[in-house]
Amino acid sequence: MSAELVRARIDEGPVAPLMWLVVALCFLLNLADGVDVVAMSVAAPSVASEWGLARGALGPLFSAALVGMAIGAAGLAPLSDRLGRRLLLVSAMFLIGLSMLAVSLIADSKSIAVFAVLRFLSGLGIGIIFGSAPALVSEFMPGRFRSLAVSVVVMGYPVGAVLAGPIANALIPEFGWASVFTAGGLLTICMGLLTWALLPESPEFLAGRAGSWPDRATEVNKLLGRMRRAAISDIASVVPAVPTISVVAILTPERRVRTLALWLIYFMGFLAMYFMLSWIPTLFVDSGYTRVQGIDALTGFNLGALPGILLLGFLTTRLPLVSLLSLFFLAAAAVLVWIGLTQPSELSTLMMLMFAGGFFLHGGFACLYALAARLYPSDVRAAGVGWAAGLGRMGAILSPLLAAALLSAGWGMYNLFSLFALPLIAGGLLLWVFTGDD
Repeated sequence: MSAELVRARIDEGPVAPLMWLVVALCFLLNLADGVDVVAMSVAAPSVASEWGLARGALGPLFSAALVGMAIGAAGLAPLSDRLGRRLLLVSAMFLIGLSMLAVSLIADSKSIAVFAVLRFLSGLGIGIIFGSAPALVSEFMPGRFRSLAVSVVVMGYPVGAVLAGPIANALIPEFGWASVFTAGGLLTICMGLLTWALLPESPEFLAGRAGSWPDRATEVNKLLGRMRRAAISDIASVVPAVPTISVVAILTPERRVRTLALWLIYFMGFLAMYFMLSWIPTLFVDSGYTRVQGIDALTGFNLGALPGILLLGFLTTRLPLVSLLSLFFLAAAAVLVWIGLTQPSELSTLMMLMFAGGFFLHGGFACLYALAARLYPSDVRAAGVGWAAGLGRMGAILSPLLAAALLSAGWGMYNLFSLFALPLIAGGLLLWVFTGDD
């Protein structure tokens, strides 16, 4: 069991500089993802105005990327359990960057279909990163710090989302909405080049790679040396079996209940998260606020993620992960219910509530990846995280479409906030299935 030998060696020492490098690089991958996803949200009011689209027509544009994310996470990210984390992550970055740059080429065509295809391609790459990056980071860190490291990596997503708001406000008035995608595409390609140059392969993957591989011991021990760990002498004598990337591997009898519960919690979380990420700017504009104020509200929501994720990640090194996750999910639901019931109109109050919602929702959602990563062994870890993120994204796909239909039916911002608190309540309670997995 070569991967288990490597895991034990990594767990027995402190955090080394190479481990922090991997965390930093994967953080940047998720940062680029955040810019990409939120680029559509901040550009949506301008796209609707320039192309003459009704609010309901924006739903498919939001969901196209989410469909791609679901397929990328569940269908493609698990391939990293067989092909390697590094190859898929670098490929995903170039796919995202090129598809974003292509948006500027079709901005004048007013073709919803082509725009949706490009968003779908971006989503494929983002889904791969969501499934593979947490798996990679968890395999480089000692056990005590794995949840914290995964949380920091996932925090890159809201950081990118925060950056997208100011970028949009700076570029759209002068250069038009397509410039947001151009800037995001260039940023993503630069991140891809940096990842290709600096990101190492997972030592657990290398040790557990199927078949007879004469350089196995050299490659793994070189990485262990860079992590300031002692070499393992008998890696080369172990020839692992070919790993399975089938969903069956994560639905074995001993994993089935937790896997299904995890999928449902991801679904609930994505349902609420992508309602907020997709619709905050448009809802604010429809409620009488300016486009800039709507983008600022989304920025505030994503800005709240930073202290929320850092605090929860820090607490997981000392307190049970499941209890903390449940608390953050239920607190996020309470914020949305409060907005829906009190219906505040003062902009400063709404901004503070957006920040609080992001603090709890983003914070809990980031550590959900840490829970998924620790549930599965190395040979099916990317499959486990990828299928949870992929099937959970059915909620992300449904969310913008449901909100668009309800807006067309006359629902307002406050009613929608109350409605999308319900899945967070359900998810927060269902998390108790994992008591004992802390």
